[in-house]
Formats: sequence, C-alpha cells, structure tokens
Amino acid sequence: QQNELNSFLWTIKRDPPSYFFGTIHVPYTRVWDFIPENSKKAFQQSHIVYFELDLTDPYTISALTSCQLLPQGKSLQDVLPRDIYRRLKRHLEYVKLMMPSWMTPDQRGKGLYADYLFNAIAGNWERKRPVWVMLMVNSLTEVDIKSRGVPVLDLFLAQEAERLRKQTGAVEKVEEQCHPLNGLNFSQV
Repeated sequence: QQNELNSFLWTIKRDPPSYFFGTIHVPYTRVWDFIPENSKKAFQQSHIVYFELDLTDPYTISALTSCQLLPQGKSLQDVLPRDIYRRLKRHLEYVKLMMPSWMTPDQRGKGLYADYLFNAIAGNWERKRPVWVMLMVNSLTEVDIKSRGVPVLDLFLAQEAERLRKQTGAVEKVEEQCHPLNGLNFSQV
C-alpha cells in the first residue's frame, strides 16, 4: 500500500536530483505512517534540506512571536467588537478549565502541566492580532491538546536533518509569512 500513496514528492531531474516535498503543519505522528518510502528515502539521501522557515532558529521563533502582536499600546479589546471579545474570553476560560482533562497521561509523565501548556499556547492573547488569535483558537481543541509535545512534521524533519548533520536552510523569512497575514482586515479574518 505504501507504493500506492500520493507522495507529494516532486523530483527535479538533475545530477544530483533535487526534490520538493509538500508538508503539513500537524503533529508528525498523525501523518508519518502515510508518507511513502520514496519521500523518506529522498530525505535520507539528501545532503542539504530547506524548509519553509527555520523552526530550529531561536530568532525565527522570536520573530514569529513578535509579528503576532498588535502595535504597542493596543489590545485585542480595542480592535474586536465587544460581543466577540466577550465570547472569546469566555471560550478561553472554558479551554483553560477543560485542558487538564484533555491532557494525556504521557504528557503529564513528561512534566507538562495544563496551566503551563495553556500559557504556552494562549499566553498574551490579549495583545495578539485577530488573525493570530483565530489560528490560536483553532488549535485549542481536545485533539490538538492531546498531541502537544509532538513536533509538527516540518519541525520533526528539521530536527532529523540536524541530528543527521545535514545542511539546512529556509526558503522564507518570518516577515514573508507575517506581513500577508497581518495585512488581512477584520472582515477577512
């Protein structure tokens, strides 16, 4: 069956060959068994691997965090309609209350606490731009919480590349992802 799967792997025929592989931002354990062997083999044989962003670089993570924030002195309460803001606040209170029951024994065994996890995901939410809050809320589900602590496919491959001492790089800068999302108006969000 592995051979019949669509690999999302494109090959540029040159010497040595180059490959493009389409990834998805989900915990790698959800998709790893469905990634065909030709894609895994191409990764193993590659000496240089480029990712969308360099998720192993602390600057990238810091820049991603900064770009999500509203301008200094602004808060989400200033930019959202009052009823939406109140519903969002109530929903986040509900998520925080439910999170301990959503966590797995394995997560607890690794020392993850619900409060820590909630703050890692939703901390400073009142300073974030609406588009980033929307993305955050979409990831605050029981299924997503249960998979926290498992790297997304991109990060897993980046960590593997580092472990295998492959040369790595990124094809985009944080700003190239941030500015288009931050440019969406409220109705688009």
